[in-house]
Amino acid sequence: MLEFIDQALLTSTIGIACFAIGAWLGSQYPDIDRWALLRLRHRSGVTHSFLLPSLLWLGWFLSGIQWADWFVAGFSGGVGLHLAFDLFPEKWRGFALIDVPKWGRCTRTVSTAWLFANLFLCVFISVSIVPVLGPAGILAYIATLAALYLYGIMAKKEHFAAGPLLTILTLGGDAL
Repeated sequence: MLEFIDQALLTSTIGIACFAIGAWLGSQYPDIDRWALLRLRHRSGVTHSFLLPSLLWLGWFLSGIQWADWFVAGFSGGVGLHLAFDLFPEKWRGFALIDVPKWGRCTRTVSTAWLFANLFLCVFISVSIVPVLGPAGILAYIATLAALYLYGIMAKKEHFAAGPLLTILTLGGDAL
């Protein structure tokens, strides 16, 4: 009996760690468009989308690699949280607008719609995996995204970012 408990604890711990690592990387991923090597302008429609989370989800679905489900759920949730913060810039101009390669900057309306739609799809991917992970997955989802939200507030030096919080809770809360 003790071996079973130890094994379950180890399994949950590894899963939660994979989720947390995925969420951290996902929260940082959209801003890789700042790297000159990629030749993308900041707030690129390529990196600020559900494209990579959906490719990771497909890869996990087809491969069945152990712990990948935890990582993909975390990564998708992290990207979603990043997009939730980007949905509420100080001003809708310049780098706050989505940039479509070879096309240029979108309008405020198109940028808002783009961010919201992709935020919704990232959260959908994340919460569609979380129930498979069980109670530990739900705990990891809530704790990790709460920690990243608090980090986002500190990084942006805001007191309370109600917009991103309410958006992510509304989209993800019903599914949990």
